[in-house]
Amino acid sequence: MSDLRSGTGKRLRTFLQRLSLAQTSAGRWTLRGAARTEGAQLLEFALALPLLLVFVVGIIQFAGAFNLKQKEANAAREGARVMVSNDLSSTTCTSGYCSVQAAASAMANYMTNASFDSSCIDPTTPSTTGPPTWTYSCNGITLSINNQFSYTPSGGSLETGTKVTVTYPFSWFFNDIIKLLVPNARLSIPNSLTETAVMQNLSNGS
Repeated sequence: MSDLRSGTGKRLRTFLQRLSLAQTSAGRWTLRGAARTEGAQLLEFALALPLLLVFVVGIIQFAGAFNLKQKEANAAREGARVMVSNDLSSTTCTSGYCSVQAAASAMANYMTNASFDSSCIDPTTPSTTGPPTWTYSCNGITLSINNQFSYTPSGGSLETGTKVTVTYPFSWFFNDIIKLLVPNARLSIPNSLTETAVMQNLSNGS
């Protein structure tokens, strides 16, 4: 009877030892598998990060450029509206032509109010004087007013109107980011953005 018990005890101890070894091996295998999974995830993230940065920066940059173009277009329309609605013959202002001074002031104020500082523009002192073209320039900003611009509306005849152009500098850092993907890449991107507006002269003296 004691022999039977002794044999059973040995077999039980052997079984428990084998079970313990199996559990230890399984635990090691699980930890190694987890380590391999984490390493693969880190590698995938490292490979995807440059592409993600280019994508995010591209969205931010081109959205900013689009926003600037929209503000420039609105400012140009505002300047053209003021210009064509007033008589150019009024020369009692400092700049010589009140309508030109009012148009330049309207454009500069609009851009400044839209968070694109144009306070360096002095409506009373154009860089070049007209007629037909007045230009205001400072710090990369250019406002141009041409009150004798000839154009043909769609389906119409030749008209004389006012063409207003707004140019504003824009800082790009997209080229620095895209080098993460292509080290020698350099996109040809203009360092300023321009919008124009054309309106028919309404006042006889415009």
